Amino acid sequence: MIEQLVITVLVDNTAGGRGLLGEHGLSFLIETDAHRVLFDTGQGLALPHNAQQLNLSLVDLDAIVISHGHYDHTGGLPALLKYASKTDLFLHPAAIAPKYSPRGDIGSPLQDKQTLSNQVRRLIWTERPTEVVAGVWVTGTIPRRHPLEDTGGLFWCSTNQTDIDPILDDQALFMETPRGFVVILGCAHSGAINTLDYIAEITGAGTFYAVLGGMHLLQASTDRIQTTLKCLKHYDVQLIGANHCTGLKAMGALWHELGDRCVDCRTGTQLVIGRQAG
Repeated sequence: MIEQLVITVLVDNTAGGRGLLGEHGLSFLIETDAHRVLFDTGQGLALPHNAQQLNLSLVDLDAIVISHGHYDHTGGLPALLKYASKTDLFLHPAAIAPKYSPRGDIGSPLQDKQTLSNQVRRLIWTERPTEVVAGVWVTGTIPRRHPLEDTGGLFWCSTNQTDIDPILDDQALFMETPRGFVVILGCAHSGAINTLDYIAEITGAGTFYAVLGGMHLLQASTDRIQTTLKCLKHYDVQLIGANHCTGLKAMGALWHELGDRCVDCRTGTQLVIGRQAG
């Protein structure tokens, strides 16, 4: 169990402090009692600037975890690995596969296994639940079970738009603290409900203390949004920091229904979770 957890939003679509940059993307710095883990890297423009503005080093990372292989989560990886090469990189094998949407190529800038291997201490593939550092786990592939949840848009593995991309590389982080489990989502292309159900299955947890990150409810139906709200209530989530791809409609529903439990999760937000902090 992690006695004290510090989570800083380094990249989000919007910024919440002087001198910080917002960009369509996501990156969290997770600091535990003994380790520092970066979850996603945004598009790459905002990450180093925001880290410097917040006086947070990206050199002495113990691990980098990639939630999935889209550009807004992997774009900062090439530059980051030039000065953070003595770190472990955790990602799903499908994260380096070609990826397309109606906007064109949305894949990772690094899609060669050997190139990645040469730039990190260890390259760890995460198809199954994997411990990143002591107390920090990544889910690996999340089972798709809920009938209302899909990937949240049109995604393909090829330019001719014939091979649908199920985004099996989508994964989340989870950590146990004195207040309960904390879950960090990248985009939840697997579905927020599927993700929480799977982590509950892995851990045996009946409740979660915090759920942070993108829920990809931009194009979700009212039924799906309401069912997601029911799921958050079912797991008695006390701290909800939805951002990035959650969408204004869903964000409004979250704050309306669960206002006291919702927190700002823009660039610059820092949460301290432990026995005495909240």
